[in-house]
This record gives sequence, structure tokens and C-alpha cells, in this order.
Amino acid sequence: ARTGAALAPVLVKAGACVTVYDRRHETELLAEAEAVRQAGARAVLGDERYPGVEDADLVVPSPGVPADAPVLVAARRAGAEVVPEIEVAYLLSCAPIIAITGTNGKTTTTAMAAAMLSASGVRAHHGGNMAPGEPLIVLASRAAPDDVIVAEVSSFQLELCTRFRPRVAVVTNISQDHLNRHRTLEAYAAAKSRIFVAQQPGDLAITNAECPISAGLSFVGRGRHVRFSALREVDAGAWVRAGRIVLRLRNEEELVSVDEMPLRGQHNVENAMAAAIAARAMGATPDGIRAALRSFRGVVHRMEEVCTAGDVLYINNSMCTNPEALRRSVEACDRPVVLIAGGRNKSLDFRAAAARVAELVKGAVLIGEMAEELADLLRGGGLARVATARGMEEAVSLATSMASPGDAVMLAPGCASMDMYNDFMERGEAFRAVALALPGAQPICHGGCS
Repeated sequence: ARTGAALAPVLVKAGACVTVYDRRHETELLAEAEAVRQAGARAVLGDERYPGVEDADLVVPSPGVPADAPVLVAARRAGAEVVPEIEVAYLLSCAPIIAITGTNGKTTTTAMAAAMLSASGVRAHHGGNMAPGEPLIVLASRAAPDDVIVAEVSSFQLELCTRFRPRVAVVTNISQDHLNRHRTLEAYAAAKSRIFVAQQPGDLAITNAECPISAGLSFVGRGRHVRFSALREVDAGAWVRAGRIVLRLRNEEELVSVDEMPLRGQHNVENAMAAAIAARAMGATPDGIRAALRSFRGVVHRMEEVCTAGDVLYINNSMCTNPEALRRSVEACDRPVVLIAGGRNKSLDFRAAAARVAELVKGAVLIGEMAEELADLLRGGGLARVATARGMEEAVSLATSMASPGDAVMLAPGCASMDMYNDFMERGEAFRAVALALPGAQPICHGGCS
């Protein structure tokens, strides 16, 4: 519904006759259905036969619809072209696009790159497959030719792309995720790699030198490939030298010390380097990049410091939805951690991540469908203080009882949210509400407080 509601006004304005389908009933989609009809499109809701789709010339599936869905197979057989929303947006856009994908870090990297451009006086629009945020088609319909669009894109959006050609494309890293959809890590990586497929000489492709799968995409497409590394110098791209981020596209430029960045952890240094390369390539200045790196404090639900209570820091990292993100979240914290994790698995293997997490945290409270499995894995890794909880209020209470002054209670689920919540944002808001209601809780200001 989100994709259809965003596409409808743009395509109607372009002269298309548009029908938006959703198998949910209208009672569940009142606002979206009204928006579609106000745009001059037709809404067909609650009918899984998708009547009339076989007569379409163009079918634009929502990202949640897999490429082999029967409705798309039938549409192709009937002669329709099946094109993802991001490709439609690219074809209609008059502004250049920076597209950012990866298993982890893509939202933060997207927001960072936009902040760097804005700090340099470049009008930047950012969004895409990020929540909260606007779809790429909306950004494309709004942006002027001299603007820059910075868009997060997902494997679900990329797997059908053939003509999507971002001026700058980034793959932050690739590790196991969404295997309930893609089935194998190889298929998941292949979907991610399509961000580079249509690039031409003059375009820029950015990969992570320390991630073998990301670095292995350097042969895809015809763009110029550069890399970033937190561990060693690279020929072109960005790296860390003596604790400072160095950028080299044409000339070598020293940016900031990693200690000047409000965001902590090697993963955020990697995000910063990827964003800096992308932004510099699209007109950001070294001073603008430096200013953004020194002031950027993160994105909601991503290592978000919510409050302190009794000198315990409460961190909302609800967007952590896979084992690698779970491990890196715990490693990035500079306090002893009591972890809240769990939810719905996406056919991912947690054994290695759980073994590492068990070494690092002082206690864990597990929630959701994965609670018992994660509890067993953590106990098997030698963690003694492990509990399970039926909901967020109980989880925060148990975690607080395990914590001491100077510790952090961190929500880093490592799993999807749909077993207990509508999405990761609702889960993060639930954690935030419970934490802020603790006795003596002191909210942490992130720039909008007065």
C-alpha cells in the first residue's frame, strides 16, 4: 500500500491509467485507499485474484512481493513489464541518485551522506527504503536537476532491477539476512549486486574492503570501483590512518579523527567513510563533510541513547534485525551491556553471533519467538545471567535488575519484530516508553530538546 500510494499520483500525472492492488481489505487501508483515489487512480482491495492485472502494460510490485509470486508470473505471461519502484523512480528522475544498500548500516550511511551534502550547500533529498522516510519515487518527483537524491535501497527492491543506474552506488557490507525470502546467501548477495549492474564509466561503485562478499562485487557493472577500510590503506576511496579518516578520490584529503565523531564503533567509522566517498563524489566539500561528521548523532532506533536511570544508560537499537548487527551492536558499546534480544527469525544462523555475544554481555533477557533458542545458545556460550520475558515491560524490568550503575541496557533484538509488533519502529517505541517511565529517568536530548 505504501508503494502504491506513493506511485499513484506520480504515474497519473505522467498520463498513466493506474490501478493499485492490495490483498488487505479497505478497513485496514482507509488512509491509503483515500490517497490513491484522490490521486485519480483506482484501488482494488481485498481480492487476491488481482482482477485486471493481466491487462496491464506495466506492473510495479511492492518490495514485499517476491519476484516469483504467482501474480507477477501471470503478469509476465500476459506481456506486462514488471519493474520495481526504484527503477521507475530512476527513469523519471531529473536529479542524480546516490543509492545505498547493504545488510547493516545503510540507513545511517544514507542519512550521513545527506547531512554532508547539506552542510556543503548542496540541496539533498534522502529517503527510500528507510523508516521513517519517503519512497524514492516521491523524492524523484520533487528533486530539481541540481539537487542530489540519497536513497536507501533494499535487496527486495533491487532483485528485479535491470536499468536502475545510480550515479553513485554503495554496498556497506553483506552478511546473512532475509534468507526466508532469498533462501541462500548467494542469492541475497546477487540481489544486492544489482545496484551496480547498469552503471557506466563515470559512475562510482563503493564497496567495503573488509567484507569479502561486498569487496567481491568489484567486477559488477562498468562504474569506477573504489573501497573503504577501517584497517588498511586502499588505492582509492577512504581509510583510517593514525586514528583519522582519510579520503582519496582525486587528491588525498584528511577529514576528522574518529574520536571527534559522536557515533561510536568501527561499524560507524565504516558508515562514515562510505558516506564521505559518496558525498564527496557528488559535490560535498571537505569542510562540509567534516562538519557533518562532528555533529551527526545518529538515526532513531539505531543505537539511540534514550535515557539514563540510576546511572544506567538505556539504548534503543530496534533496527538491529540480524546476527551480525547484534554482534556489532554489543561490540560498539563502551559500557558493560545487559542485552534485550529476540523476536522472529528470518531463517538465519545465530550460533557464531551468540557465542561472541555471550563473551561480551553481563546478562541477557530474551523475548519473542526466538527467546528459548537464544537463551540456550547464550547459556551454551557460558553466559550465566539469562532470562526470558513475555513482553517489553517485563524485559526492561528484568534487564534493569541485572544492571549496575555505569552499565547499559540495550535493546538489540537481532530478529524481526512481526511476532510481537507491526514493525521495528513500534518495537523501539515500546522500549523507549518503558525506559522513560522508569523511576528517575533522565531523557537524553538529541538536538530537538528545549
